[in-house]
Amino acid sequence: MRYPNAISISEVEAQYIIEHPAEASGDCIVVEHFGQWFDTRKMTEDEVDSFIWDLVRATDCDIVAGRRTPH
Repeated sequence: MRYPNAISISEVEAQYIIEHPAEASGDCIVVEHFGQWFDTRKMTEDEVDSFIWDLVRATDCDIVAGRRTPH
């Protein structure tokens, strides 16, 4: 994975992290993308921004290829 610090987690784990914030590198501590949750506390703000844009680009490619429908 290009972003090894973006740890895949469950929604329950994400809710726990949100409700019990700990020290993080930036303001963003979890990311949700089409039901997938990621712990981003070990990422810098620039890494989080790049990670989110990569998720968006991958989704756009899936839509164009017909593997996903737009919401």
